[in-house]
Amino acid sequence: MKYILRKFAGSEDHAAVVKRRLLPAAVLVGIFLLLVPKLYISAATQTKEKSTCSDGWYITGYYVPREDELPGTAEQIEVERVGTLSFSQEFLSETRTEGWGITRFGWALGYHSGGWHRSDAGPLDAAGNVLTDGAIAVDRSVIPPGAQVQISTLPDRWASKTFRVTDIGVGIIGQHIDVFTGTGNTAQQETFRITSNNNWVCVTSNATGDVSRYAP
Repeated sequence: MKYILRKFAGSEDHAAVVKRRLLPAAVLVGIFLLLVPKLYISAATQTKEKSTCSDGWYITGYYVPREDELPGTAEQIEVERVGTLSFSQEFLSETRTEGWGITRFGWALGYHSGGWHRSDAGPLDAAGNVLTDGAIAVDRSVIPPGAQVQISTLPDRWASKTFRVTDIGVGIIGQHIDVFTGTGNTAQQETFRITSNNNWVCVTSNATGDVSRYAP
């Protein structure tokens, strides 16, 4: 009977040893199973990013005119939620073309959706964010929002710049990129300086966008 009890006790000790040996392995397996999906997602995210370069792109520029640089005959307009105000006709003409202008009052006047609008934050892009130097408007069926773009064939200052897609514009179709150059007369001159055909464009994106059809 004592032999049987000792044997039984020995069996319990053996089982405990096995459990102790198996427990660390089980923990490691569990950690591995938890990490595998994250590693897979990280790898998938990295492989999703792509860069494509192609030539034949048409580049133009747009800017924000200033009323104090465009004096002239006054014209009355109705500004939404503001009322009737008078502005220089030349300033209003440029603002209609460019989308936004800076008034003599300091706030931005925008023309879209068939009417005039006020923005105290400044000129805005299509998403309602303040426009920044180097933002670009594109055909989003060609280059996706948020993509990074380099145009090495542009003049100095712009050739080394990395642009980000934040805007869209009327008439921006296919291989056409419209570069925001800033505010005032100096920025307007830059729009003339960068307007050109057959530019070399490289697009880096982690979103879905078909730029490969323009690849050489």
